[in-house]
Amino acid sequence: MAVLVPVLLPINYNKGKGNNYHSSENGDRVQWNVAGLDTLSWQNVDPARTNRYWAHLICAITVVSWSLYRMYREKVNFIDVRQRFLTSPEHRLKASARTILVTNIPNEYRSKEALEALYDVFVDNDDRSKLTVWVNRDYKTLKTLVARRRGLCHALEKEELRILRLVNKRYRKSGEVLNRHQSTEKFGQESPVLDDEDNVHFEQAQHKISNAFEKDCSEEKQLWHKYLKPSAASQLSLVRSKDDEWQPASLLKFWVFGERRKAPKIAWLRTEIARLNTRIDGLLVNLDDDELYKKQNSAFIQFDRQMAAHMACSLVSHNKAGRMSPRFLEVAPHEVIWANMDVTSLGRLVRTCIALVLFAAMLLLWALPTTILGSLSQLGSLSYSVSWLAWLRDWPDWILGMVSGPLVSILLALLIQLVVPALARKLAVLVGAPTRSKREVITQDFYFTFLFIELVLLTAVSSSVVKIVPLIIDNPVNIPTLLATNIPTSANYFFNYLIVQFLGFSAYRHNYYYVQRNKIDTHGLLFNNAISQLFAGIYVMEIALIGLFLLVRDLQNSVACKSQAIIMIVVLILTSAFHFVMDRHLRPLYEFLPVTVEDAAVDAERRRFITQEDARFSPEDDQERGNSDDTTIPKLSPPETLDGTFEGNARTRSTSMTARNARQALSRLKKETAARVTDIQIHLPELPGISRRREIADQLSAAIAGYPDELTDLAPEARAARLKAAFQDPVTRESAPVIWIPQDPAGVSEDAVRQSKKYGRYLQYSNSGAYLTATNKCEITQPAPDTRPDWLLDWVL
Repeated sequence: MAVLVPVLLPINYNKGKGNNYHSSENGDRVQWNVAGLDTLSWQNVDPARTNRYWAHLICAITVVSWSLYRMYREKVNFIDVRQRFLTSPEHRLKASARTILVTNIPNEYRSKEALEALYDVFVDNDDRSKLTVWVNRDYKTLKTLVARRRGLCHALEKEELRILRLVNKRYRKSGEVLNRHQSTEKFGQESPVLDDEDNVHFEQAQHKISNAFEKDCSEEKQLWHKYLKPSAASQLSLVRSKDDEWQPASLLKFWVFGERRKAPKIAWLRTEIARLNTRIDGLLVNLDDDELYKKQNSAFIQFDRQMAAHMACSLVSHNKAGRMSPRFLEVAPHEVIWANMDVTSLGRLVRTCIALVLFAAMLLLWALPTTILGSLSQLGSLSYSVSWLAWLRDWPDWILGMVSGPLVSILLALLIQLVVPALARKLAVLVGAPTRSKREVITQDFYFTFLFIELVLLTAVSSSVVKIVPLIIDNPVNIPTLLATNIPTSANYFFNYLIVQFLGFSAYRHNYYYVQRNKIDTHGLLFNNAISQLFAGIYVMEIALIGLFLLVRDLQNSVACKSQAIIMIVVLILTSAFHFVMDRHLRPLYEFLPVTVEDAAVDAERRRFITQEDARFSPEDDQERGNSDDTTIPKLSPPETLDGTFEGNARTRSTSMTARNARQALSRLKKETAARVTDIQIHLPELPGISRRREIADQLSAAIAGYPDELTDLAPEARAARLKAAFQDPVTRESAPVIWIPQDPAGVSEDAVRQSKKYGRYLQYSNSGAYLTATNKCEITQPAPDTRPDWLLDWVL
């Protein structure tokens, strides 16, 4: 660009049309009227000097050649960086590096045994113990109950907090003195959580919950009654259902008859959550039941080595077309879109057609405002070419320039960027994207296509057509000259749009690097996709130049640049051939890892482990230990032990047992984490302003630091259990939620914790780490008590 601009601008400007006069076909003297930035563009070249367009051809070929070369170099560099990242020791330890997602699995292979027998050829000695298989199931019933329980828990916490704030306001007005020492020493209470072995019969549990509900409805000794009237608590109108359960009465269900009663909202929410807990617990022990949970046509398969996963993904798995395909690599557990795990080939085709129809509807919906804004970019020219816009000529030039330039660009950017990306993501999920990273790649394709059509094609046409149509009506004979003269003027609009985008990108880039945390990692595929999309711009430029060359007319009104157009056609064909060959040769290199990098990756992994081992046991440490000869220095576990693949000899075969072991391991880890968090949890005095906020933030940061964020932070048993359940549906290992309410000076939250104990293990309350201030705001010094203790490990799986 730095070379071409100094070449083309003098050629276009020097002795161009400008405001000179020329003879029309009927002999009249007509002024060209080319002004502003247009004097530097293609349309300013005088028809008597059409040989200058050879410079445009040479510059175009130079731009195309340089662009293709840079695109090839960027793709080669991307492949090198991607391969080095994927083979780094830190990445090879992740479960996602050795796991593939297989879809469209036929019925005969929808079992662990069948998939292990099929894929054991990719592990040493066909050892199936080195394979871990997760066959996905449809847990729709369980997910529905869990989602309902989650919503009821939020409603209960909201109602409890409302009562606490009312009491806190009345309590502080009463002037009672708070025992600050007692409040500082007490870290809050939590209802007991029994182990899974303490199960009772379902009917006994329901009877216990019903009794607790009746006590909550008739209990008048609750502490909050001391400060508020009973009417302060929200009441619900309940009706007894056919299942002998109390459900909220609805005016919409006027046909439902039965016994009715009034009950406190808190009592009913507690009871309903407890009942859901019993039902969910009953379903969690039957996760392998084919009648309850139908097997889906997809599965995750984890190998002992990264290269085995890439080999299994690159080779054809089934002898029939479309079976066990497509397969996906680098699937992280937290990126899985579980709703799309049972999409068939036909279903994916139907979904894609529906998505394309909706996408076409989006294009039509956005076409009208985009066309209007594109027309406004030529406001100054329209005031002369359209008679009923002649009143705009009285406006100052700076107002016309502001409206047709930056203002139109800003409005168009807002129109396109606020809603379209979110809708494109919805379409990507509808298409059947199995992971969030794949969803982002498909979203990029949808968004680029939208921008290309709406922003480039439609805007270029609309900003030119509105200006050209009146001229064609007045002079229909001279259509080629009018098109060649006016179409290039739409480029001025894109200059303004690019300036606005550059200014906005600077702020976005800072937020992306230093503020936001990207939860989705495509490992560079978005960059590679963006490089490939540059071909669209090159093709449009070449096709546009072909058309413009054919539209150029000399003084005799004949085609003056036929040779240039033919050469550009040849360039277009060569560009297409280069695109095809480059994509065919480079695609396998960024989709799969070549075998040649495996040995170097293993050596780097071994060196990294030895370096870590030396750092852990330095010579200074040996001297402090006395350099005793009988001291045994533990060796760092090999990679296959770090990821939990060979932890223990027994292999878990049952989904229910795997999920149960994961929940028990997380429960033990939760107790260990809670002990560390409790040691730093102190209710600070209400310091003024910034000092207090800083202290609260320090406590919260220290509490978060107590959670493990690396697999090596876990004990071998917990690490093995976590990884064995890594690719199971998260709903299968979700623990019962804890109702989290803040501590208050009046002690109402502690009373609520005590009241919840009559529900036993089916309802858990906690007021640890949360406090209600004098202004009725909540302060927290630790994550929620039901936060998974391994939540930070999702980033390293």
